[in-house]
Amino acid sequence: MMTYTHNIKVRYAETDAMQRAHHSNYLIWFEAARIGFLDQIGLPYQDIESRGLYIPVLSAEVEYLKPTSFNDNLSIQVALKEKPKVRLTFQYEIRNKHELIAQGSTQHVFIDKLNNVTRIPDFFSKKLAFEY
Repeated sequence: MMTYTHNIKVRYAETDAMQRAHHSNYLIWFEAARIGFLDQIGLPYQDIESRGLYIPVLSAEVEYLKPTSFNDNLSIQVALKEKPKVRLTFQYEIRNKHELIAQGSTQHVFIDKLNNVTRIPDFFSKKLAFEY
C-alpha cells in the first residue's frame, strides 16, 4: 500500500451560509491529494499528460461523516492499496484534528489522446512500491 497525506485549510469560499464546507469541495480536496500523491512518487500529472496520457475519473464516492467549517485544518490521506492493472482505485480519508469526517474513493483508467483505454504504462508501474 502507498499513501500520501495532503493538508488544507477550509477557505471561506468553500463554505455555505452556515460556514460549513460545501459537499462539492470534498471531491476537489480528493483531487488535490491525488495530485500530491503523483508528485510524491515522481510523476507530476503534467509529465503524464506530456506523454499523451490522461487519468480521468470513472467513478467517485464520498461518505460524509461529520461537518467541517471555515478555517478548519484538514488532512486528506490518499492510498493506493494494490498494484493496478487497468483501473486505479484511490481511497481517501479526511480528518479534522485526527477525527475522521469523510471517506471515499475514486476509480480511474489511463487513456490516450484518442480516448482509448490503455494498460497502466510501465513508467507508472515502476514508480509504485508494491511487491511483485
